[in-house]
Amino acid sequence: MISFARTKTNKQTGKLALSADDQQYLEEYERRLDLVRDRTRGVAERYQNGCYLTGRAGSGKTYTVLETLKNLNVPYAYRNARMSALGLFAFLEEHPEHTCVLDDIPALFDQRQALQIIMAAMGGEPGKPRPMTYTIKSKHDRKSFDFIGGIIGIANIPLRRDPLADAVASRIPILEHEPSDEMLAAFMRYQAMRGYEDMLPIECLEVVEFVIAEARASDYRLDLRHMTKAWQDYRLDKHGKSLRPWQELVKSSMKRIFKQEVSPVRRADDQARQREIALALFRQFPNDRSHRDEQWQTRTGRSPDALYRHGRRLKSEGLL
Repeated sequence: MISFARTKTNKQTGKLALSADDQQYLEEYERRLDLVRDRTRGVAERYQNGCYLTGRAGSGKTYTVLETLKNLNVPYAYRNARMSALGLFAFLEEHPEHTCVLDDIPALFDQRQALQIIMAAMGGEPGKPRPMTYTIKSKHDRKSFDFIGGIIGIANIPLRRDPLADAVASRIPILEHEPSDEMLAAFMRYQAMRGYEDMLPIECLEVVEFVIAEARASDYRLDLRHMTKAWQDYRLDKHGKSLRPWQELVKSSMKRIFKQEVSPVRRADDQARQREIALALFRQFPNDRSHRDEQWQTRTGRSPDALYRHGRRLKSEGLL
């Protein structure tokens, strides 16, 4: 049986309530989400030409951006997965007045041509036309249009450090969204108390506590996406349609996420991302090992040993 030590029952209403600690964590999490909302509004209402949001996976970045854009009732366009530089140009050309959300496309921000397009789109006065050109083969095969929209980039890793990426970063606000596990756990409990579909709050809370306990026991970082997937597993069991208990379904789902075999291509991409993060941290904290190690574990979930392996390679290459 799951313990609900972090919650209590309001004596006047009989409803579940957060503990004092969780209430504080929730308030801090909401303050951090307010920063995401403000950055989104800043782009949507053309106070800024763009922004770049980075931080841990499953911490509410994308949901908050899209929810804010919907509430503002402004035109926006959303893309994720892979995108080439030419594909980016075509996307912006199709939505020249929209707020364009580029979600979890790390390879795009590693392409020199794509960064040049993003730099042109984010330059100039906010809300004023910025001329965009792209030459495919020759000067006779050139596309051009005026872009007056905005760009919101969302990723789990920071921008790499090189002159072109630095030029992009200098044009826009960058926000690092890194809530703690305690903040996400408090938010999960708060969401559980509102119920879900045909689940009672007490049922939602039982599932949330199971997810939190499983993540801690397995040394996984909490991910808000685990919550709704686990609730659906519970509903499948509740409706008598599952062959195994919901707890086994949740455990197997979390193991698939974190322990799946990694393809050589994905492993190479992951190593490249770790290398970029390591380089940025060694430059940001040259004499502060404690903060360097803490940020490394927060951003990658890996031990400091991996950080210093990258550091030795970077030093041998003359980059440190």
